[in-house]
Amino acid sequence: MSRARTSNEIWWAVMLDKWHEFLHNCPKLPKKPIAESSWPFQIGTNITIKEYNTFLNNYGSSEYKFQFELNSDNKTGSVHIIDMTTPVHEDVVHLLQNFFEVPNGGVIFRPPIKVSGQPLHYKPYGNGVEIAPDVAVYPGTALIPRPATSTIRPRPPSDIDGNPYARIMCEVAVGQGVGHLKQRCLTWMCEQYVRAVVSIKISSPRIEIREPATGYFYRTMTAKLYRQGMAIRKWDFGNARKNSRDPISDPAPCNAPNLPNFQINIPIGEIQQVALEAKM
Repeated sequence: MSRARTSNEIWWAVMLDKWHEFLHNCPKLPKKPIAESSWPFQIGTNITIKEYNTFLNNYGSSEYKFQFELNSDNKTGSVHIIDMTTPVHEDVVHLLQNFFEVPNGGVIFRPPIKVSGQPLHYKPYGNGVEIAPDVAVYPGTALIPRPATSTIRPRPPSDIDGNPYARIMCEVAVGQGVGHLKQRCLTWMCEQYVRAVVSIKISSPRIEIREPATGYFYRTMTAKLYRQGMAIRKWDFGNARKNSRDPISDPAPCNAPNLPNFQINIPIGEIQQVALEAKM
């Protein structure tokens, strides 16, 4: 167990952080909560790729989701907060992780499919910029070796820790705008090793009205499935029909579990297939 820091050590840690920010051009986290209407919220300009990656490694696990937009010089850029990891967001992320782990059949150590939350990868064509999905699904080392030991030349891409590049990415947005969400998904699809991207957009709750039986707020949700070489598939679900002004008199079609029209067949089998091809 690690030793608790004294108040004097905490004071010095805070001062060192402030001194580091003074010496370097670092993005600045907001000191007060940000309303969703303010997103994307800019927290840094003319930040170098190295400065952003350092910032992301230090604060990437905070309650915010960040986006780095390169300037025309391809060396510096601006940093924005695009969303927050609210309880609703984290509940959906946790649910997706559980679904992707089902094919492991309960195997915990060295499972054939590895599921991680927000692992850092190098952004496709991003000049070394790091980016993290909400959920990443990898082939386990039982299926495919780490790129560092691969016999393929040139070696396959990896995440920043040297693990095989994730084959399926998931992006979950609550406050994040639809445009930024789409851009993020299409960015992942630029990497050929990414076989699919699952996108879920959860709209703001309609706080003026609730479900009579459950008391839940009405929400519209949209899921999209991106796959290499295939058309994008889309599902509008939730307990409110999209653009409906009266969800009670005009109920949503997704109103019961296991409806075929609202099921996403996640292509988990492609992970094993791509892994086998990589071994050949």
